[in-house]
Amino acid sequence: MKNNIVEESTNKKSNALLRIISLIGPGLITAAVVMGPGSITVSSKAGATMGYSVLWTVAVAAIMMGMFSKMGSTIGIMSKQSLLQTVASKYGRVVAFIIGLGGFFIIAGFQTGNNIGVGLAFSTMFGGSIGLWAAIFTVIALIFMWGFSNIYGVLEKVMTFLVFIMIITFFGNLFAIKPDFGQLFKGFIPSKPEIFGLVVSISATTFSVAAAAFQAYSVRAKGWTKDDLKEGVKSSNIGITILALISMVIMITAATVLKPAGIQINSAIDMAIQLEPLLGPAAKWLFLFGFWSAAFSSFIVNAMIGGTLLADGLGLGDSMESKWSKIFASFVMVLGTIAAIAFGQNPIQLLVLAQGTTIFAVPMIAIVMLLLSNDKELMKEYKNKPLTNIISVLAIIWLIYLSYNQLMGFIK
Repeated sequence: MKNNIVEESTNKKSNALLRIISLIGPGLITAAVVMGPGSITVSSKAGATMGYSVLWTVAVAAIMMGMFSKMGSTIGIMSKQSLLQTVASKYGRVVAFIIGLGGFFIIAGFQTGNNIGVGLAFSTMFGGSIGLWAAIFTVIALIFMWGFSNIYGVLEKVMTFLVFIMIITFFGNLFAIKPDFGQLFKGFIPSKPEIFGLVVSISATTFSVAAAAFQAYSVRAKGWTKDDLKEGVKSSNIGITILALISMVIMITAATVLKPAGIQINSAIDMAIQLEPLLGPAAKWLFLFGFWSAAFSSFIVNAMIGGTLLADGLGLGDSMESKWSKIFASFVMVLGTIAAIAFGQNPIQLLVLAQGTTIFAVPMIAIVMLLLSNDKELMKEYKNKPLTNIISVLAIIWLIYLSYNQLMGFIK
């Protein structure tokens, strides 16, 4: 009898562990796919320059991202049309076009980060200019997108594995360094940042409203119904939480290793130094291959998101498979390459700037998502609850504040 009780208890623990792994596993894989060079650079630079003091911005941005991702998923399930076709029906084609164009330029900003990322990694490893490598990988990505998507799918798995290894290494590195836990916990208390532009960039990489809006397209492509919403949102939230944790870990390692040494991040090698406590000389190579993988693994998907938003805004196609989505995605890649060639002399600063500039079109997209989520005719029983609206309004105010300050920074 006692043995049966022990066995039953063991089985329950085993099942609970398997459930945790089944929930966290996809989240880690998603994080490896989504994690880009901009996120790594911004988190590293923030830690190296401001220490632990802006950890709170990642936590706040993650909460907002979770809220808007849920709204995007719910809109996609409840609407009979694509997101921007719904916007056109409710508020007019002009509004849909403006949202699509805004999303296109947000993604173009992230794509510039990807171009700089692949160029910076290969330039550091093999020589040559950042612009040259960015152009080469843009051509390769265009070939994959238009003719060999199946081969790219295999390559993407390899790149995801490399990013995954780099992520695990950052977590392992925490045991080799000794963070100041007192200062670390203080970093979660909101305070005025020393460098406001970095806070804008951190918010832009963690709270990507364009990605949240694109959830409406993703759930339609997957054929989700109301029955899938609860588990889908749970999985999405786990992925967002893991991404936020990764950003925090990178920030913590930079604050612990780079800031005391007075290392200002001006190159990929400077960022790789974070991993030396665990890996020693091998840190450079693992980081550079992981950094390149983080950039190129999202090269096509990122561009396709921008292309789809613009095509749908114009009423020319509402899926990633449409011809016009691919045409506009090609434009996104080319724009990113031009920026990398033109401004590649200061790649780290450009990576940070590219993330920051994406904040401009974000408030308008967030406002339209909030309006749709409160449309009783569209959302029915899934209309936003009061608490969701309060958090969403605060998020929009935060985005407007960031956009205003970023604009004032550019004017000055």
